[in-house]
Amino acid sequence: MLDTALNSFTNLALRASVRDDDGIDQLHHFVTVTILAFFGAITGFVEYAGQPINCWNYGNYLWGHYQDHVNKYCWAHSLYHYPNSSDWSIMPYELNDKGYAKDPSVLDKPEEELGQITFFRWVTIIFIVQALLFKLPNVFWTEVNSSSGSNIVKMVEMLQGVLFATKEDKREKLEQVALFLEQWLRIHRKPHWFLKSNVNVVVKKTLSCCTLCIGDNTSNYLSTLYLLTKLVFLLNNFFQFILLSVFLQINFWDFGVKTLKEYSDKDMMMATTDTFPTVALCHFKTYDKKNPLGNWVQCILTINIFLEKLFLIEWFWLLLLLVITSISLAVWCFKILQTQTAIKFVRSYMKLMGVYSPSHPVPEHCSVEQFVTEYLRNDGVFILRILAVNTNEVVVAQLVEELWTRYLTFEEKPNPAGLEMREAESPLMKEKAASPAAV
Repeated sequence: MLDTALNSFTNLALRASVRDDDGIDQLHHFVTVTILAFFGAITGFVEYAGQPINCWNYGNYLWGHYQDHVNKYCWAHSLYHYPNSSDWSIMPYELNDKGYAKDPSVLDKPEEELGQITFFRWVTIIFIVQALLFKLPNVFWTEVNSSSGSNIVKMVEMLQGVLFATKEDKREKLEQVALFLEQWLRIHRKPHWFLKSNVNVVVKKTLSCCTLCIGDNTSNYLSTLYLLTKLVFLLNNFFQFILLSVFLQINFWDFGVKTLKEYSDKDMMMATTDTFPTVALCHFKTYDKKNPLGNWVQCILTINIFLEKLFLIEWFWLLLLLVITSISLAVWCFKILQTQTAIKFVRSYMKLMGVYSPSHPVPEHCSVEQFVTEYLRNDGVFILRILAVNTNEVVVAQLVEELWTRYLTFEEKPNPAGLEMREAESPLMKEKAASPAAV
């Protein structure tokens, strides 16, 4: 049941029709980036084009230009929490009936002790930084995927063309994809830079131990790096809670629970918190006959009215991502690292095409287990799973049938010259050779 529920997320086509990852990854690098960019656009518009703060002036300061000046000054300078008689730790002094501090010496205290508010001026930048952090793992995966020479996108495009192709074209496209996949598994299973002779042996061994994929005849490079990308997505998700905890100076892990509790105790539209105060104090000096006068004005932070709602939405979203990404990583580890799971996956497609049945006897020196562990290996099964996400079961089953046929005639020691000739005939290899990534 859990795997079925996860597959429903995995098969989501959230943006491109051809993709080299699953729906959970796209929730990170596409949906979340879009949400955070939207939040950044909203706050940026309110902050730079709207009216994020509105201060109340009195006495001789009611003119429009005074009002505009005070608003801009208070937005650019320190703001302080409004005194709360029930909790003097928030604002440790009282105001008189004119809005001044009863004890003028209070301004001699450090700003931290006066309940200074500082975070909201940087909120647009924080949303942009968060969006970039969610995009970086996808950039990493795209680069390592390109350097591996797997050309998954082209394989998906050709398999999608199989759906409504004629019988001859369908056979030709399946043969081309199977040929390319076979050649890639036998020749291009390690990144090009690793195959260069100038790479130190110690570096190779170190990377082999760290990634469990870079070594002779492993064919785990692409699948292991995909698991690493999943792990980076998960770690980035954890880091977002830490980042917002530092930025908002609260424990963001329980922010949603506490905020909802406050909403349950107050009117939802009027509820305010210490983290997102809607009423604040601003202090500035004026001069009367060359004598400086300290003025305190009350300001309404209109930007905070919906900032709390935005961060509450983000808290729920980050928590949801944390749960489903953890499950997705565990499931993919099971799929890639468990040999029996891979064999079961391939065998299901062989049964679908009737290849694995008594009417199709298997030679004694061949078996489905060997087909998976020695021919396809981890990277081959991983690519089949990605192709299944982008196409449908029938097309993938036909590709598995073609690969099985090639496996039955597979030569353990192929002629290098023959391989090069067959490789040159493949349109996938021609395109790969002509692309900048292959240089």
